[in-house]
Amino acid sequence: MAGKRRPKKMDVAYGSKHSIPVSPIGTRYGTEMTEIFGDNGYLQSILDVEAASAISISKLYPNKLKKKDAERIKNAANIENVTPESIRYTEEHETHHEMGAVIKELAKQSGKSGAFVHYTMTSADAIETAKALQIKRGLEILIKSVESARDACLSVASEWKDIPCIVRTHGQHAIPATFGLPFAFFGSCLDKNARRLSYDLNKLIEGKMSGAIGTYDVSTDEGMDGFAIEREMMSHLGIKPADATMQTPGRENIAYIISDIAVLGGRIESIMGYIKTLKRTEIQELKEEQDKGVVSSSAMPHKNLYGNPYIEERCVSIARVLRGFSITTMESMYSEDFRDLSASLSDRVAVSEAFVLSDYATRLLENVVERIEPLIENISRNLDLNMGTVTSQRVMSRLITKGVDRHEARRITKEAALKTMTKKISYSDALLNNEKISKIMSKNEVIELCNSRTYIGRSSDIIERIVHNNFGKHRKTEK
Repeated sequence: MAGKRRPKKMDVAYGSKHSIPVSPIGTRYGTEMTEIFGDNGYLQSILDVEAASAISISKLYPNKLKKKDAERIKNAANIENVTPESIRYTEEHETHHEMGAVIKELAKQSGKSGAFVHYTMTSADAIETAKALQIKRGLEILIKSVESARDACLSVASEWKDIPCIVRTHGQHAIPATFGLPFAFFGSCLDKNARRLSYDLNKLIEGKMSGAIGTYDVSTDEGMDGFAIEREMMSHLGIKPADATMQTPGRENIAYIISDIAVLGGRIESIMGYIKTLKRTEIQELKEEQDKGVVSSSAMPHKNLYGNPYIEERCVSIARVLRGFSITTMESMYSEDFRDLSASLSDRVAVSEAFVLSDYATRLLENVVERIEPLIENISRNLDLNMGTVTSQRVMSRLITKGVDRHEARRITKEAALKTMTKKISYSDALLNNEKISKIMSKNEVIELCNSRTYIGRSSDIIERIVHNNFGKHRKTEK
């Protein structure tokens, strides 16, 4: 209809600038990682890139960008001057362009040097390099958190290395080991996660300063060596320049990194599930005393004795979300042209929240491991529940060495185990009731073979080896 007024264009922060965030990330689930991936950290990373660009150009080409102009830009490039509020709720509402808003505000804060803000750059130079800078800072924090959780596991593994216990497979009693062995294994796995994240930190983080479609067109046209400017700028920021870009670096690396974070989440989920199982009322080999004032259930006060494993379950929930993020970042590798914005939401959500949630879950794991205590009486009770039948493989192997056919040895030991459980007699007595066994083995030999507390293999040696190889090691600088 002629003369009809069009509504105002909808864009970021539609609604009040005082709106309450919907996501609990950073408020309910968060560590100092939120300082890197929150609005302030994101904007500061962009400003750091803008400052590094100006400083690098002025260093290599002072005839193009004077040092004093670069210094003014650098001094203005902080969130005290260029505030998230000024960008989000003022400039971007007018420009409808995130970098356009940042450039306008930073130029204003840089005074007469403002004309050189974003000199020779395109938006992707700032945004993609800022993202790389965030990921670098995030990985540095996350690796330390993983190493701390690893050391917590290895510490209790060493402390509990001589406590005999039953190990379960498929929910059934398997064979004995020592109580610290699973935690040594967990520590070893976490160290592998730290190593993988260290590789990501050293090999997979790439920034760019190559212009609108990655061809260094403006810098070349201005008589400058774009390669040299990019190397200087990335060296200043502590990251690597991409070999080639389609305006943005290839997104495989981001997909790899978030997938590695999802793998870390899966390991945390597995450890927390193990701890939760050992806290079960029927098993109760681990306890965690509840702090004063903690409410485990609004309806069942008796649960306050040891409490519900809500932290363990929270980490399981986080691991599920992290796996989803890994798929999201893989999907975001697609771009129809040299660049579009089809990955913009996944960067703002999947990448940022993956880092925050993984660091939070890792800190929770460390805290839980440091708080749990073994219940020795229950560990011993559960080891004795099987009345020695878990030594059946040991007995079978001894029979084979004494000349009994393997099939026959298996039949004898299996029948004795069945008799033990149905007649409620010890496994050694059930074996000695077998005429063939009583002829080839003494009573003392059978009793010793059926002693589950001496059937732990080299559990303690394995623990000592893993602790020696991994405890306190820092993997960040490994190449």
